[in-house]
Amino acid sequence: MVADPLLSMVHPLTDKVVVDLGIGTGCLAFRAMELCPPRMLIGVDFSSPGLCVSRSISKHTRFKDMNIELVRADLERLPMSKGSVDVVVSQATINLLPDKAAAMREIARISKLGARIAISDAFRTTKAADDGSWEQCIGGTVTVSEFTAFASSAGLIITGQIDLTQQVRMLVSSKKWDWPEFLEHNMDYRGFLLLRS
Repeated sequence: MVADPLLSMVHPLTDKVVVDLGIGTGCLAFRAMELCPPRMLIGVDFSSPGLCVSRSISKHTRFKDMNIELVRADLERLPMSKGSVDVVVSQATINLLPDKAAAMREIARISKLGARIAISDAFRTTKAADDGSWEQCIGGTVTVSEFTAFASSAGLIITGQIDLTQQVRMLVSSKKWDWPEFLEHNMDYRGFLLLRS
């Protein structure tokens, strides 16, 4: 799955406070919990339906003894205190936010110095006018250079990058991921490892 390379960037999670931004139904977060349980997992999302699914999964016997907090919040105004988080993960979420610069500043604010941050998302291959809906994760996408500028301005340093475009294209082509717009708009899909400087 696409999630696994992202998690490999931040492991091990033992004794860490981990935040999943845009937890949705929890596929990334709960995979992380199974691989290497952190001290605490905080899942944040602005979608109530997604959080309902995550809450249901968190009650499963596999996770009953784990410290999990699920929060409905705006990712551009996170409800965590400054320098309180060891690891941040986010999958296919930043492109949904109207103010990406604010979200990156919030990620930097809540992260401890040296915190590991793994973000994967779709990216435009060229700077373009609005050519897709926000609902399909196209309208809000930026180029890699724009993302890099947002990160740098927030005080985050990109230390690693993985190109997941071919994997996503195969998933979409084989109908395992219902996202035809990804192919139609010739998108890239990248994973980034960032550090709080």
